[in-house]
Amino acid sequence: MLGAMGVRACGVVVAIAVLSATAPAVAVPVTVPATLRDVNGAAVDVAALARRGRLVFVTVKAAWCPVCRTQLQRLGRLLPRLRVCGTSFVVLAPGTNDEVAAIARETSFPYPFVADGAVALAASAGLATTANELVPGFFAVDAERAVVWEQRGRGAGAFGDAELLAFLGCKATADVLALRR
Repeated sequence: MLGAMGVRACGVVVAIAVLSATAPAVAVPVTVPATLRDVNGAAVDVAALARRGRLVFVTVKAAWCPVCRTQLQRLGRLLPRLRVCGTSFVVLAPGTNDEVAAIARETSFPYPFVADGAVALAASAGLATTANELVPGFFAVDAERAVVWEQRGRGAGAFGDAELLAFLGCKATADVLALRR
């Protein structure tokens, strides 16, 4: 059974799908707002980033999530390879700007971190579990900012690296394989 509902995400109403366990997955268009605000109050020009290359959103479960911090550090080590693939990132994390800024400092991940509106935006892509937690994973948008791909879940042994690299068309090389250990 499939149902759809609207969610207001950063001032934009978007549609999301509600699926039962037996329903086939059906793509419901979700468009990310053209501009977001990062934890420092700076504008993040999502539209320009999406037009320039592959834009991937990283969802952090919660400010307290150690596995999510590890994922950002892992991605940081992969950045030379990911940049060659034309990829940039925006990190969505629930919490206050100060809490999420602390994650940015701790991980040294050099892309924008967004707290304000993160839950609503992640919910629009089907990646929010509660008002305070997101499903850890990734979603990518095309040049029109429509969600075109997602990977759900993260754990101590499964970070989603292979799925991300496959989506981006990046080959798994020795540097990626070493991160799996």
